[in-house]
Amino acid sequence: MGVLRPVLVTLLCLCALPLAAQKRIAITLDDLPFHPASTSLRDQRALTRKLLAALRRHRVPAIGFVNEDKLLVQGEVDGRIGLLEAWLDAGMELGNHNYGHLGFQATPLPAYEDALIRGEAVTRWLLAKRGKTPRYYRHTFTQTGPTKEAKEAFEAFLKARGYAVAPFTVEHDDFIFAAVYEDAVRRGHLKEAAKIREAYVAHLDPALETFEGMAAELFAREVPQILLIHASRLNADALDAMLAKLEGRGYAFVSLEDALKDPACQSPDGYIGPRGPSWLLRWSKGLDRPTTKKGQPDPPGWITARYESLSR
Repeated sequence: MGVLRPVLVTLLCLCALPLAAQKRIAITLDDLPFHPASTSLRDQRALTRKLLAALRRHRVPAIGFVNEDKLLVQGEVDGRIGLLEAWLDAGMELGNHNYGHLGFQATPLPAYEDALIRGEAVTRWLLAKRGKTPRYYRHTFTQTGPTKEAKEAFEAFLKARGYAVAPFTVEHDDFIFAAVYEDAVRRGHLKEAAKIREAYVAHLDPALETFEGMAAELFAREVPQILLIHASRLNADALDAMLAKLEGRGYAFVSLEDALKDPACQSPDGYIGPRGPSWLLRWSKGLDRPTTKKGQPDPPGWITARYESLSR
């Protein structure tokens, strides 16, 4: 036993190391029940099942942020509420993304607060049936306030209603890829859609490298990442490959709650302005620790060109 004890101690230590050093990421999806809301309810059901199947397959404890105005379609209210119930039945969490997807930059504080209250009615009821309450708010366009005073006032309002801000650290312009992808599918150009989907999944790598680099510069260690994507046709079709890619990069999936327990996520948010940058940049400003990288790389030029042509 005298010989075995050092060996056992060494093995136990080695087993513990990956747990301490393992890369972690929380998966968050905006614009539930689905974006765009004009997607047929039949398609929304099928694509929601596909999203949830990918999350379950990779054992991801995801959270979806709800725009409750998207529920109010004549003849489809119950069906759209059923999509939210499907998320909860799959073991996922729901958060508030406000009513009407109003941006804070151009919305007066009282109206923005009202959008939060109007945006929680159904979600709060669904959660209450399961003994839960909504816990997280994701700012629309991730605009956290036009001024320091408005930002602080809204955060106090959130706290009083039991909410915490849901930050993100990683994005990769999925709304740009999604609009181009949706257009290709609508036109029946399936080979083009496949090319867009492949470019989207590939674009996750340079985005992760950028944000991982920012985190390393700020904290000199691995910190939990929080990915922001949307409940869209593109992500329904690409999520399984994206999650496999994250696993291949050494990531374990954690809940938003667990990610936010890391001390890095308690860093001050020092950004005030019209854009909605990653919290890594916000923490860089709050901690007064400039980083050499400021945000994710742009999508391929052909994707951007097609998106701009659709936006005109």
